[in-house]
Amino acid sequence: MTSDTHRIFIVEDEVVVAFEMTDMLEDLGFEVVGPSVHVEDAKRLADEAKIDAAFLDVNMGAGKTSKPVAEILRDRDIPFVFITAYSADQISFKTSDEKVLSKPVTSSQVLSTLRKVLPDLEE
Repeated sequence: MTSDTHRIFIVEDEVVVAFEMTDMLEDLGFEVVGPSVHVEDAKRLADEAKIDAAFLDVNMGAGKTSKPVAEILRDRDIPFVFITAYSADQISFKTSDEKVLSKPVTSSQVLSTLRKVLPDLEE
């Protein structure tokens, strides 16, 4: 796998979960962007950083969601996946072709999902 060239952005408001995702992705050989635990930081990185794909928590706490981050990533044509405890139909700002993983996630689910959104990712 040549995943070392792929940069994966993590947006997750729960610090422990964010670092678990970071460890998981690094163990799989990816380079992690972030993680961002606040929406404003996530928006800045989504707009400025070199990113190949992203995992977005839906609920960012204090009534905030990852919707503005998703909009920036869509504008940049960067694929992303929502990671949430919600069902897909509960995410009002999700488009029909965007993927959703239910928490908690396993490394095999993460890798399988990345292979779907990053077709150039070798097996």
